[in-house]
Amino acid sequence: MNTLPRRDFIHAFASAVALSTMLQSRALASPSQAITQWAQNIADLNRDLSTGKIELTQWQGRIAAFHADIDLSDLKKYLDFDRLTSAMQFPSSLAETADPKFPASINVAGTERKWFIRFFGMRKGGAIIPHVHNNMVSAHLVMEGSFHARTFDRKADLAQSVLLKPIRNEVIIPGQSVTMSDDRENAHWLIAEQDRSYTFDVGVLSISKTRTYGLKANDYAMIFVDPTGAAESNGLIRAPVISFDECVAKFAA
Repeated sequence: MNTLPRRDFIHAFASAVALSTMLQSRALASPSQAITQWAQNIADLNRDLSTGKIELTQWQGRIAAFHADIDLSDLKKYLDFDRLTSAMQFPSSLAETADPKFPASINVAGTERKWFIRFFGMRKGGAIIPHVHNNMVSAHLVMEGSFHARTFDRKADLAQSVLLKPIRNEVIIPGQSVTMSDDRENAHWLIAEQDRSYTFDVGVLSISKTRTYGLKANDYAMIFVDPTGAAESNGLIRAPVISFDECVAKFAA
């Protein structure tokens, strides 16, 4: 019977242990079927919206449902959350951003409109300053911390203001989300309730080729507004359109 010398045996045993550890590590690092399906669902949903297969509010309802079912710890690992957000220092009350990526295995072919995924991070009191959007949808899922979220339906554009109907005014915590579109809750304003509060955002841009607006948005499809005025007798707030600098000075100083 052939036997390995003691030194060769120890080396072979150590190599086998190292290989086993590496394979286990890779297995643990592999994304779960649930998180992979979640990412594909997001890509499919964005494709269906951009090609006109679903309506704006259907996108909002479905993405909120997808987000409600996801495990945040799995999502953080899948999108490399800790690495991407660790460098955020929050020198101001404006949000810092980082852009994760889906793996190449997620099929995004056939999506006719630009879309993005993004982390927003804020210190306590930091804000996603109040604004409305032209011709886009977005969803904001709380990853850590908490936010005072205010949303509004955009009822009409006036010469220098927007008529807004208040919808949500509440604190949202990890696992909860807000969504917006031209058809529902188009205006939003989020204030971080805790240090190192984060959202994960999905957005689709330039959806309609025919929709028109009374007010022109900036290059990021945003119009900044001041929604702090009192509601009129019809329940609507006349929110003046203000510049980015004015909005920052009032809501993120």
